[in-house]
Amino acid sequence: MCSYSGTINLQQSFWFSQKQSANWRNEDDPEDLALDSDYAGRVRSSHTGFSSTLTITDLRETDSGDYRIMIITGGGERDYSSAVRLTVSDLQVTMSHVTQTALRMTCSTSCSVTPEPLYLWYKNGQREEARSKRQIDLFSSSVPYSVSCSAATHSSEVRSSSVCVFGEDCWNVSYSDRRLCVLEGSSVDFLCTYSHPSTHTVTEVFWYYSDPNGKLKDPRVEERSAGRVEFLGDEEGNCSLRMRDVRKSDSGEYRFRFITNTAGGEFSGTPGVVLKVTDLQVRASPSSPSEGQTVTLTCTSTCILPNNPTYIWYKNGEPVTNKPTKSNKLYLESVSSEELHQYSCALGDRGQNDTPATPTPTTPTPTTYTTSNPNTVIM
Repeated sequence: MCSYSGTINLQQSFWFSQKQSANWRNEDDPEDLALDSDYAGRVRSSHTGFSSTLTITDLRETDSGDYRIMIITGGGERDYSSAVRLTVSDLQVTMSHVTQTALRMTCSTSCSVTPEPLYLWYKNGQREEARSKRQIDLFSSSVPYSVSCSAATHSSEVRSSSVCVFGEDCWNVSYSDRRLCVLEGSSVDFLCTYSHPSTHTVTEVFWYYSDPNGKLKDPRVEERSAGRVEFLGDEEGNCSLRMRDVRKSDSGEYRFRFITNTAGGEFSGTPGVVLKVTDLQVRASPSSPSEGQTVTLTCTSTCILPNNPTYIWYKNGEPVTNKPTKSNKLYLESVSSEELHQYSCALGDRGQNDTPATPTPTTPTPTTYTTSNPNTVIM
């Protein structure tokens, strides 16, 4: 949160971070963080009286850095606040030997987390109710098992990856990426591997999601996705899944589960993979420009598209080649409100489908993307 003097004749304010200057038209001229493709769908700001609050959701380590608010007065003067420093850490389990028969497990972060979260521990994916400290001691076992931890606050829980203790043949499911963002109409691969004790034989494998009533649904047989889902894996450790012609209704969390020939021999990869399906929209800032005012058009999505896509701009379906662009933005030196509706955007050469400047969806040409846990910060 940032506060400023009530004597300022405020015309406009926005949050920015200098680390994003490579995405600005001019590296000395900060631009609104909400327009940055690296923060697509994750940033919102609220202004109350003479204070402003920035909220960033679905945090990742690349968000670490300094954040400031830019103030533009009625006279066109610009000034910015002192920096708010954000450090984003991942969560991992580290272990050390206490004795020859005991291990000390630590739920570790690379920085001090405030406020102090509640630490939870999991054995073979199941919560250990009696353990809620940052460090725990484990004693030698003849049967190897996987251990993971999580840091929980009142609003979220962030889970670490699993480590195998007292052996190598552990129950585990590992996803290459727990976040997937794809354009509507595209195809997406959920890359996944799994393991289990060597004494077990896999008898059944499947992916599932939970419907609003909490019931587990297999996307391969559900009416909404039947015929569009293909299991690419096997019973030997590959659990990858492919989904074609994705739709917004496909958005949600997907998990892999397998069952073996031994009583109690089943395991689910939790948390799973969160899929977000987006379209492209054009956002104009300001939305109602005055004569001669510079307008920034931004090609936006509701999540961060992978592989640093190239954005292509069109006017009435024809490529725009004589206007300055940067990342996902097009800069217009002078344009009327009516003319804004003639501009559209697309990714690379994947189609020339128009996206009007008013929030109307487009349908890009299908493309296959192969792409960790959600968290939120408020400043």
